[in-house]
Amino acid sequence: MARLLSVSLLLALGIGCAVLPDTEVTLRSVYNVASSGTSKFDGTKYVRVSNMTCTGTVMFELYQDTAKSKAGVVLLMAGTKSIDNIGAGESLLVKLDGKTYSFSSNDALTGHDSIHVGHGVTMPFSQKTYVVPEALVREAATSRVFLAKVRLLNNAYIEGKCSSLALEEAKEESKKLGLELTQKQLDAGNMFSAVNGFREFVRMVDTTAW
Repeated sequence: MARLLSVSLLLALGIGCAVLPDTEVTLRSVYNVASSGTSKFDGTKYVRVSNMTCTGTVMFELYQDTAKSKAGVVLLMAGTKSIDNIGAGESLLVKLDGKTYSFSSNDALTGHDSIHVGHGVTMPFSQKTYVVPEALVREAATSRVFLAKVRLLNNAYIEGKCSSLALEEAKEESKKLGLELTQKQLDAGNMFSAVNGFREFVRMVDTTAW
């Protein structure tokens, strides 16, 4: 349901045929936020894409710097948009077009962040950091169906779809919010799906002179 927040905003504003420029600017400042830079201390370069959300409250952040690029790895922060604790062991599972990958974090404790989303509003991000192959991020960026599952403590878990939603599955979620959904509104919301954040991250990696 979390990924439908952008769609819900569009619906609340009565946007049917297109995303109004001001609304799109607002959403782009909240979801799939890209940043990059160079350390003045040692010249290390980095790229990052934050606030990538899937359905079911799953959220990601991707980070790579010069050393990690040379090693062929990416830091993937994964967790939930709530105050919770991530489990131990293989607590992150990713399914890309039917193929499943699982990852363990070296973090003993869950990190709890507060993310600013504009107008004085914040949302929590409970997460652990996973070291994943750059090849996995590239595979996710080109996948047709991208699913994620995060295991929490006490045998609980969250899971969600990180690729674009089809109209029928999105309608089921929007009904829970008491909203009606059209294909054009869904297309606008799908611009901010997590898979698009992964694609932007890969673009940034490929255009950075490490």
